[in-house]
Amino acid sequence: MLPTNAVLSGGNLFNRIAYPNHGLVADEEAVGHEAYRIATGRRSPFTNYYTSITANQQRTLTLTCDRTRVADLFVLDRGHNLAGLEVILERSDDNFTVSTIPVFDVVLPANSGTGSLDDPFGVVTEEGAWIIRFTKANALYWRLRIPAMGALLRPKIVGAHLSLSFAFLPWMPDARDQTELGGEMAESDAGWQALAAPWLRRTDTLRIQLLSIFDYELAATAFRHWDLHRPAWFVPDETYAQTARCIIRPAGVTGFVRAPDWFPHKAEIPAIEHEAA
Repeated sequence: MLPTNAVLSGGNLFNRIAYPNHGLVADEEAVGHEAYRIATGRRSPFTNYYTSITANQQRTLTLTCDRTRVADLFVLDRGHNLAGLEVILERSDDNFTVSTIPVFDVVLPANSGTGSLDDPFGVVTEEGAWIIRFTKANALYWRLRIPAMGALLRPKIVGAHLSLSFAFLPWMPDARDQTELGGEMAESDAGWQALAAPWLRRTDTLRIQLLSIFDYELAATAFRHWDLHRPAWFVPDETYAQTARCIIRPAGVTGFVRAPDWFPHKAEIPAIEHEAA
C-alpha cells in the first residue's frame, strides 16, 4: 500500500486577529451572534456562534481580503445545523458585482462516514465537523452562501475555517489514536482513586521530514499561525478525513531544525486536541 499524506490547515482567512486587514460581513446577523464569531476558535455551540434574525431566507457571509489570497481547504466546525442542507462557497475579484466563480456547491452529508478529503461532498468527521479540500483557488473576495433552510430555520455556524493547507508524508511512529485522560484526582487512604469530571482529548506528535528546500516555505507559512497558538485542523490521513480534528500547540519548545542526518529540515511537533467535545 502506498503511503498517504497527512494534512495541516494554514491560517484561517476569516480570522481578524490573524488577518487584521480582512473584513467579514454578514448580510444579517443577530445581536450577540455576529459573523466574526465563526473564526474566534471558540468551539462552544452554546455561547459562540453566528446566526441571523430572519428565518427561511438566504444568508451570505462575505470575506474581503487585503490582497488576493489562496485557499484549498474549508471546514465547518461541529455544532452547526446545516447537515443535509446546501452550502455554497464562491469567489470573486470585484466583490461579486460581475464575476462570481463557484468553488463548491454541496449538500452536506447528514452523518459521519469514511471518505477522502477530496470527496466532492466533503466528509463529516467523527465529532460532527464537515471538511472538504477543493482545487486550489485565489481571490480577493470569498463568500459563504446558505440558501433558505425552511420554515422557522436560521443558520447556526459555530466555526468556519478557510485556508491554504500543507500536505506532508508523516514519519513513524504515528500516534493518531493516542489520548490523554485528565480531571481532578482524589485518592483514599487505601489507594482507591476517583476522577472528578474526567476529560479526554487526543494528543499526537507531528513528525515531519521535508523532502525539498521548497517545502520549507509552505511549511513555515502553515506553522507560523500554529506558533502563535491559533487552532488548526489536522487530518492524519487524507484518505480517511473522518479522523480530522482541531488541534493547537501546547506550551513548550518546538520547531523545525536542520539536523546532520536529514536535509533540508525536520521537526517533531507536539499537538493536543483543541477544546475536545
